[in-house]
Amino acid sequence: MTRHSAAWLRDRMGALRLSGRAARLLLLRRVAAVLLLALAAIAAVRPGHGPAERTVPVLVAAADLAPGHVLDQDDLVLREMPADLVPTGALHEHRSAAGHVLATGAGRGEPLTSLRLAGPSPPGDLASVPIRLADPEVAEFVRPGRRVDIVTSGADGGGARVLAERAPVITVPPDASSTDQDRLIVVGLPAADAAEVAATALTRSVTVTLR
Repeated sequence: MTRHSAAWLRDRMGALRLSGRAARLLLLRRVAAVLLLALAAIAAVRPGHGPAERTVPVLVAAADLAPGHVLDQDDLVLREMPADLVPTGALHEHRSAAGHVLATGAGRGEPLTSLRLAGPSPPGDLASVPIRLADPEVAEFVRPGRRVDIVTSGADGGGARVLAERAPVITVPPDASSTDQDRLIVVGLPAADAAEVAATALTRSVTVTLR
């Protein structure tokens, strides 16, 4: 073998070694790329690794609250809720509910909405008393600030009995469009009358006469 042929053979062998190394590197890169794509796909479908769900702060009841309760700061808690689960009219600030009367009861953790509020608390030492009118059409003539007498039927279906006189109407919540329920209004009463009216309204039909 001539010197020229030996040099050519060495160059050829070196080129083959380089091309083999390049091929291995290319293969390793391709395998790594495939593994990275697979890991990315797995991460995308795993729960909790998708886009963060948007939440909204909503006022909820801190404890079980009865109808007619005057809300204060301790009754209210802000909780984060998924935006698509927030009810219509939900309240988002303490000041929008504190000092207002709760028209209907609320369970602990239940979101509070504007429709659940009957209005500001009554003046002076009066207690807010929600009552359901036997004749819902009467509510159409009742306005906040108007004075009413609260009347029920006597014992054993006897004559009418006046439970309270000249009670100020605090608010008339919007009609919930439920035709099978009596219409709710909230009146202000002294503590002694408030207990009797509230208890009577639970067992008998109650209505009001306008002053």
